[in-house]
Amino acid sequence: MFFGVLKIDVQAQMPNKYVRKSVNIRGNWSEENLINAVNNVSNGNMSVRRASLTFNIPRKTLERRVKTGNTVKGSMGPGCNFGKENEDRLSRYILNMQSRGFPLTRDDLRTIAFQFAEQMNIKHRFNKEVGKAGYDWLCLFLSRNPQISVRKSEGVSLARTTAMNRKEVDEYFGLLEQIMTDYSLFEKPANIFNIDETGLQLNNRPGERGVLYLQL
Repeated sequence: MFFGVLKIDVQAQMPNKYVRKSVNIRGNWSEENLINAVNNVSNGNMSVRRASLTFNIPRKTLERRVKTGNTVKGSMGPGCNFGKENEDRLSRYILNMQSRGFPLTRDDLRTIAFQFAEQMNIKHRFNKEVGKAGYDWLCLFLSRNPQISVRKSEGVSLARTTAMNRKEVDEYFGLLEQIMTDYSLFEKPANIFNIDETGLQLNNRPGERGVLYLQL
């Protein structure tokens, strides 16, 4: 865990697909065309100029890609490139929070992404004044990680569970069994401790006036 208590303004729902705001055609070429262009130049079948015109790849871009051998187009969206390993790590953290009864809002994800980039010393262009990743970055991140569902917290509390609601009780014991299995606690009863719940946050209820208090 690498985040403390967050005070987050809940924003309106955003589209799941990134839409370019400008009419700039930069990057308006396919990765398949780039691969074909690089291969033809590298094999001596075409000059850089001819391959550039044939496959609609900017000449300087093609020259650079032939030199480096990099044929991955990559994302043109703004924000930050965590790299696959770090993005997978961030995705696993988010999914783990969801599985533990703490579904995250879009604003939560933007704040967590910013903090992750800062703590991992990853270069980024996120807004440091607001301390959040951009909306466009978020939409691209969600499109690359469709397994992540974003929703408003339902506020599942201990009070609801102890009210003997069958659905809540079943969910509670289902989660308990999963945790016991994940950490092999059935074979390690000495690692299970009985503590007072006074100091623990057991209700992730949304705050008033669009403000969410979330302890991670």
